[in-house]
Amino acid sequence: MFIGGKSVRGLVFILLLAFVSSAFPMNAHAGSVIVQEVSFAGNKRTSEQTLRSAVKMTSGRALDSEAVDRDIAALFKLGQFRDIRAETTPVAGGVKLTYIVEEKPLIADIGFDGNKKIKSDDLRAEVTQRAYSPLDEKALAESMEKIRAAYAKKGYYLADVSYHVETTDQGDGKLIFDIHEHEGVVVRRVFFIGNKVFSDKELRSVVKTRQKTALSFLTGSGKYEEDMLRNDALMLTYFYLNHGYLKIKVSPPKTTISKDKRYIYVTFQLHEGQQYKIGDIGISGDILTTKDELQGLLQTKRGEIYSQKVMEEDLQKLTERYGDEGYAYAAMVPNTIPNDETLTADIDIHITKGRRITIERINITGNTTTRDKVIRREMEVKEQDRYNETALRRSRENLMRLGYFEEVNFATPRGSSDDKMNLDISVKEKPTGTFNIGAGFSSVEHFMFNASIQKDNFFGYGVSGNISAELSSKRQLFMLSVNDPYFLDTKWMAGFSGYRNAYHYTDFRRESTGGELSLGHRFFRNASAQLGYTFEQVKVSDFGITVPQFFQQNTSGITSQVSLSLAYDTRDNRITPRKGLYDIVTQEVSGTKLGGDNDFYRVNFRSMFYQPIYKSIIFKQFFRIGYIRSLNDQPVPLFERFFTGGVFSLRGYAPDSVGPSVRIPATVSGSDQNFVYGGDKILLFITEIELPIYDKAGLRGVVFFDAGNAFAENENYSITNLQADFGAGIRWNSPMGPLRFEWGFPINPRPGDKSVVFNFTIGNFF
Repeated sequence: MFIGGKSVRGLVFILLLAFVSSAFPMNAHAGSVIVQEVSFAGNKRTSEQTLRSAVKMTSGRALDSEAVDRDIAALFKLGQFRDIRAETTPVAGGVKLTYIVEEKPLIADIGFDGNKKIKSDDLRAEVTQRAYSPLDEKALAESMEKIRAAYAKKGYYLADVSYHVETTDQGDGKLIFDIHEHEGVVVRRVFFIGNKVFSDKELRSVVKTRQKTALSFLTGSGKYEEDMLRNDALMLTYFYLNHGYLKIKVSPPKTTISKDKRYIYVTFQLHEGQQYKIGDIGISGDILTTKDELQGLLQTKRGEIYSQKVMEEDLQKLTERYGDEGYAYAAMVPNTIPNDETLTADIDIHITKGRRITIERINITGNTTTRDKVIRREMEVKEQDRYNETALRRSRENLMRLGYFEEVNFATPRGSSDDKMNLDISVKEKPTGTFNIGAGFSSVEHFMFNASIQKDNFFGYGVSGNISAELSSKRQLFMLSVNDPYFLDTKWMAGFSGYRNAYHYTDFRRESTGGELSLGHRFFRNASAQLGYTFEQVKVSDFGITVPQFFQQNTSGITSQVSLSLAYDTRDNRITPRKGLYDIVTQEVSGTKLGGDNDFYRVNFRSMFYQPIYKSIIFKQFFRIGYIRSLNDQPVPLFERFFTGGVFSLRGYAPDSVGPSVRIPATVSGSDQNFVYGGDKILLFITEIELPIYDKAGLRGVVFFDAGNAFAENENYSITNLQADFGAGIRWNSPMGPLRFEWGFPINPRPGDKSVVFNFTIGNFF
């Protein structure tokens, strides 16, 4: 028999009493059945002491159904049991009362099944049921509701959430939430109410919540997210404030869901108000220099339409101005007073400069490879220096420009007193070395083999080194190079390289063995000068029958060359630049007076410009102009002349196939062919747009346009006489090194040019 369940317990208890009374003698207390023993069964994790402390029935008491019901309720309150029932067994002098409990499974782990749109870690944050606790029905219901709400925020209103518990061999349970996401709700239309100044089309370009279109699979429009919708209201407000509407009001957006919960309609209600222009502009409070000097920093001018964006930029300029004088906590509070009659707004910027701050200590963390001194030498502020806002910004730019770090973060906690602060620099290192063994195929060089070891931060000292070898049907190159940007911990730069190079041109073979020494110094902020000396033994052989005798002269010999380079570099990262400018002009002189055989003078100017145009889409522009002339009566050596065509110039043409040429008899029968002998002048333009494919893996796409040519001694530079091509490719910054796969298409092909040229290269990107 059992006691439990309020709907039948009373009847069962009466029948139990009748049975017990007929079988056992009553005691003196009005014929009651006496409980001789109270026991428990089914409890594994819950101690008997805990159970006994919860129940009131004890041995020697008369059996009472209501008291048993209260005991069962008290046991349920412990939260440990899924089911509880009471059972009596006849014994001498009465009954034995046993509470039989079924414990809830202990949840040892929590998992999710079927979730694709929301990560498991994000869903786990919504779960109130905790691991290593018994299953709690209330927490379970709350968890499922919060998971549904999380999906609703992402626009998945039809998401179903259920659960099941998997029992482990140890008897514990794993709680699994089963999720059926279904299709997300789609934004069908975005409406605007109350807008008179700006059209719906203009306002739709402001908000990020966009209605679904035929191109949504590319643009991502049509998605609904509550967080994005709230941000859209702020963006609309900011848009109007930037156009002078100081009293713009944007009500919280309203959403309407279709009956089938597949589409959502979004409505923004606006009260635009009037447009205001700038009235008087004043500066009050702690004046650092003069009001005129401070007002001269402002873009906000009297009579112009008020713009919140311009005002914020002005406040930032003032903050930097005070920060450069050591006032790290200067407060700029603008007070805008609109005049509804004149529709103007007077502005008073109140300045509280606070205390002048000193950098007490500079603490560096996260540099597991890079030495502290490599980081400190890029800092434009030192310990015990006065705080300087601009110097701090530039210091961070300098560290990022090294290319050694994924992240560089500055924090400025309080120092030992109110007028001191510490500068905490935390960096996240990234790999700066590559070991590469690779092979590839090119339509130009056919099979290629490449092996290299490159390190841009050798032993953490900031020294770069490279050992490389390249082999193909046209090229054999072996090189060793070392560069130290802070030679002997000074501002001097030093470098060394040695190489053995053989390149088989179309009509001749050039072999060279040599080396180069360089020494340079930085000046100003982004400029440097470098003096170099190159010694090279050159041998030219295997001339084709098309090479005129004139160009076969003055070929082999020694090149002893001195060079001077001037560079200007504002790139944000010297290894993978995305913004900035790099200009370099190099003048080279080689001749017998320097101990060589080849006499020539050459000047080259190269310019590289990088600019993000949208998110991680990068615009790149490369320009090169060069000139070379002989310093004796001999022609400029053939191998020193300018050629274009190939992966680093005109990618739609074969290497070194574009430039001045002459028609030469190719066979005894009299057929002719072009011999490209190169120019003494070069002009080259390269334009690229680099697009992300999968940035985390270093995979990016590129589209390009190239134009250029080399010009002979009797020709002038000419923009109208350029060969051009266009194309696209894939670039992968792989663990083996940068890989380039590019297809070039000539725009104005000449007879004999291929319609498409495939280029594969292992090496740095432009």
